[in-house]
Amino acid sequence: MIDFKQFRSDITEAAEQINEKTVEKMKVGSGRKKFPAEIKKEGSKYVAYVDGDKLDDFKSEKEAKKGIEDFVELMDL
Repeated sequence: MIDFKQFRSDITEAAEQINEKTVEKMKVGSGRKKFPAEIKKEGSKYVAYVDGDKLDDFKSEKEAKKGIEDFVELMDL
């Protein structure tokens, strides 16, 4: 049985996904380990995701792509 808190978080998560629009999908990393990365548009901002985890909010798609590349370089992925 699902409790109220779980139901509420599921509804909130689903509502957030409705407002998102995927702008670009790519694979990042070097060697054999490649991780999925996405840039999504939420309203007027772009949100970068690496391996399903939210990285940060950016003003433009170009800045989001640069942020993902910097993160991958910093973390040696």
